[in-house]
Amino acid sequence: MKSLTAAALALLAATPLAAQPYGYGPGPGMGRGNPELRAERFQCRQEARARGYRGPEVRGAVIACLEARRPDLARILQCREAVRARGYVPRTPEFRMAVRSCRFGA
Repeated sequence: MKSLTAAALALLAATPLAAQPYGYGPGPGMGRGNPELRAERFQCRQEARARGYRGPEVRGAVIACLEARRPDLARILQCREAVRARGYVPRTPEFRMAVRSCRFGA
């Protein structure tokens, strides 16, 4: 009886995790950052792969797709790349401030 109850609870606990879209579930790196940007980037990546792009071509296609769909989100990616190229370490307060100043032109 106890094993049946435990199995039912495990099944019920796992069901919401399986229903969540990509990028929003548990795990390292999940749930961090801008969920809107992650969702748009995922859709653009899927479109690029559907068109047959592979490897480095996908990244360029994703950026072009974001620039066409959501220029504000593309600006975030460009600023993050520029700040990373200047040597800032991601997920630090200095990195976030540099990205913010790049985005808003301060």
